[in-house]
Amino acid sequence: MASLKAAALRGAGKRPLKILPCDLRKKIRRGRGSGFILFLVDASDSMGASAQLAAAKGAVLALLRAAYIRRDRVALLAFRGQEARILLPPGSSIHLARKKLERLSSGGATPFADGLLKAWRLIRTEKLKNFSLQTVLVVVSDGEANVPLVPGGDMSAEIRALGERVRAEGIRTVFVDTNPPGADTAGGALFARILGAEYRRISRPGSRELLEIIGGGNS
Repeated sequence: MASLKAAALRGAGKRPLKILPCDLRKKIRRGRGSGFILFLVDASDSMGASAQLAAAKGAVLALLRAAYIRRDRVALLAFRGQEARILLPPGSSIHLARKKLERLSSGGATPFADGLLKAWRLIRTEKLKNFSLQTVLVVVSDGEANVPLVPGGDMSAEIRALGERVRAEGIRTVFVDTNPPGADTAGGALFARILGAEYRRISRPGSRELLEIIGGGNS
């Protein structure tokens, strides 16, 4: 229809109407919002120590505010116990994400591998809908993991394999380490390398350094 209109305007009522290459029009699909940000939050028992979950919530809330300003779509996925759960499916409801986050409590084991697998699947599904979608995976964790995908399986090998999937998908990833100053951060730094992620330590949950995570590469 757009091509016919262009030809009609060019021909100014001439008959017969001819459609030339210059008249051709194509519908361009535009993604909703600036991008898609998936927050993968560690809510295991270890995050309850030293108020680490509170720090994680503060970090995500600061990033959610930045996402709201940028009109990014967000999703929230938390892992604890034996599996990861989607608390907020992909959408633009920043306020709902905040409510879900505030109700999140810590406890149980650390199924980091399951969290990664579900995060990869969720982002891949979104990118299949819009191949040009700019995505960011923000992992907020203390860098521990103790639940394999397959009972009795090699958890380290599983995480390395999942890291390869994340890198192959071209997903920009940021690992936010919630460990307090002076704590051992080897686990978080290792996971960041496996994922090809930017590694960040946060001094204060609402500090400007967190906002740079969103502003630095999702435009």
